Amino acid sequence: MESDVVCRHDGDPRPAPKPSGAFFAGDPRPMKKKTCKPRAGCEISPSPFCPHVPAVDRLHVWMTPHSADFDQHLRLELLPLTADKTQELAFAALEPNTRTNYGAGLLQFHQFCDEQGIPESSRMPASALLLAGWVNHAPWVGDNDFVSLVKTSASKLTPASSQREKRAPVTLQHLIPLARALDPSSGRDCAVLAVALIAFWGCCHLGELVVPSKASFDPRRHVSRSASVQYIDHWDGLQSAHFDIPFGKVEKEAGARISLTGRHELCPIRALHCHLSVNSLTPRVAPMFAFEMGTGWAPLTKAAFLQRCEEVWRPLQLSRISGHSFRIGGATELLLAGVPPETVTAQGRWKSLAFLLYWRKLEDLLPMMISKSYDEKRVLDLCVEFEQ
Repeated sequence: MESDVVCRHDGDPRPAPKPSGAFFAGDPRPMKKKTCKPRAGCEISPSPFCPHVPAVDRLHVWMTPHSADFDQHLRLELLPLTADKTQELAFAALEPNTRTNYGAGLLQFHQFCDEQGIPESSRMPASALLLAGWVNHAPWVGDNDFVSLVKTSASKLTPASSQREKRAPVTLQHLIPLARALDPSSGRDCAVLAVALIAFWGCCHLGELVVPSKASFDPRRHVSRSASVQYIDHWDGLQSAHFDIPFGKVEKEAGARISLTGRHELCPIRALHCHLSVNSLTPRVAPMFAFEMGTGWAPLTKAAFLQRCEEVWRPLQLSRISGHSFRIGGATELLLAGVPPETVTAQGRWKSLAFLLYWRKLEDLLPMMISKSYDEKRVLDLCVEFEQ
C-alpha cells in the first residue's frame, strides 16, 4: 500500500494541505510545496504534468496535455472562479478511499507508459491498443470490444493462486477468547472490545467506528466522543443503546443510527459502558473510541484494532479476518439464532435483502431456516386426506 503522507517543508509532521486543481480537468498552476521523494516502486519519469503527491491527490493534481487543453477551454467558457468551483465539485464526489485506489491505478498506468515509451500526449485519451496492452497491469472500464476481449482472456489466464482468498467471518469462537484476553483496566483494550462487539452485533462497517489513521479524524465523517448515547431499559431486564454517526457507508452525509441490543454474554452495551468509563478523560473532540495513554490519549485506528485482535487470535490458529468480517459474522450469527432476515436487514442498515450474498455457513443456515418455515401440519393433513 502506498504512503499517503507528504513531507512538509516547514518540518511539521502533519500531512501537507491538498493541492487545488483536478486531474481530469487539468490545472496549469505550479505546485508550491516541496514533497518527499517517491518510495521504491512508486517512481515515474520526471514530468511537470505529474509531480510527486500522495495517491489520494493524483486525480486532483496530475494532468496531461489533453487535460491542460480542456482546462484552458473551460476557462474560456466560464469565469476562473466558476471553473475552479466546477473542478472542486467534481473531485469532491469521490470518496478518499476511491481517490486513493484510482490514484494507485493511475501510477501503474504511467509506469507502463514509461516502460513502453508512450509520449504524454498519447496517454489521454488512451487508445484501445494502449489500454489492451496495459490491461494486465490494472483494471479498466472500457467499452471497446478489443479491450474487452483482452481483459476476458487475461482474467482466464490469471492463476488461481494469485486470487484473493475469501475472508472468513468473525464468529463467537473469535469473540469469546478476545473478551477473555483483553485487559478491562486498559484503555486501549476496552476500546478494542467495545468496537469488536458493536461492529459484530450491530452489523457495522468497521470504518464507521474507527479512524483510518491518527491524523485523519474528521468530525464530519467519524463519530466523536461528544455523540450522545441513548440507553433504554426494556421489560425483559436487558438494555438497548443508540447513537448517531455523522457518515454512513451507505447513507453518506445523511448519517445513520447505530442500535445495539444488550445480551447476557458478549454484551456490546456493557463493553461500551466500560470503554466510556475507563477512558472518561478523553476530550469530547476526540474520536468516540479514543483511549487514554500515559502521555495523553490516542485514536483507535483500524490497523491498531485489527492488530490487537490478531495478537489474541493468531496463537489460537483462528481464521484470518478483515474489517468486513465483523459485519458478515454478525449477520450470520443473528441468522443462525433465528432472527428473521428482514430484522437483520434493518440491524445492518441494508437497503434490501442483497446482504444475503454475504452469508456464510450456508450448510447450517439453509436447513435451519427452511425447517423453521416449513409447515409440517400441511403434510400430515394431506396424508390423512389421502388415506380417507
